[in-house]
Amino acid sequence: MPHSTKLRFIQILPNASTAGDFILKDLPGSGKRIDVLCRVLSSCFEWATNTWKKDEIEVIAVIGDAVILRFQLPEEAVPSGEKAWAQVIKDSLKGNPPDYVHVFEGNLEKVIIEFDNSASSNLWLLHEGGEKLNLQIAVNSGGDNSFMLGDHRGFNSQTEELISKYAIQKVSLGDTSYLSSHCVAYIISEFERKYK
Repeated sequence: MPHSTKLRFIQILPNASTAGDFILKDLPGSGKRIDVLCRVLSSCFEWATNTWKKDEIEVIAVIGDAVILRFQLPEEAVPSGEKAWAQVIKDSLKGNPPDYVHVFEGNLEKVIIEFDNSASSNLWLLHEGGEKLNLQIAVNSGGDNSFMLGDHRGFNSQTEELISKYAIQKVSLGDTSYLSSHCVAYIISEFERKYK
């Protein structure tokens, strides 16, 4: 069965610097966990997809609640590994993004408004305290599906306030705790399986 829905992953990194001044050898420390985003990008565009078209996947990163990076499939060589993706992020934040990364000023609320107010888009928050995600509902919705992901600490109070304000549905992948990149891989795999 062909699919026409877009899968979108929104990685929230409230503590990461918008200056791109992190050290490539110290992504968790100097990058304030920018390595989480690197692994999400790797899972989306390198290793997690099997049958899902990579050009129907998008990653949005909200950096420091001030800068938005929007990643799409590179038309040429896909960066390989955390360090390569970190260099792409660094270049993008320093004003020299490749053509598959778009940089905007903006915050998480702007992203929520964009994807929560569309009849053809579903916005979900991946949260360990949420209801078990019924992917069949998402698959059969006929629209795009966007999944918001927290960093290694989950969500800060500002994010929780926005979640409450916009009544975003919290969903979980079950009782097991996953890294963001593994959540992404799980969702992609489930969508591939449901669309067979």
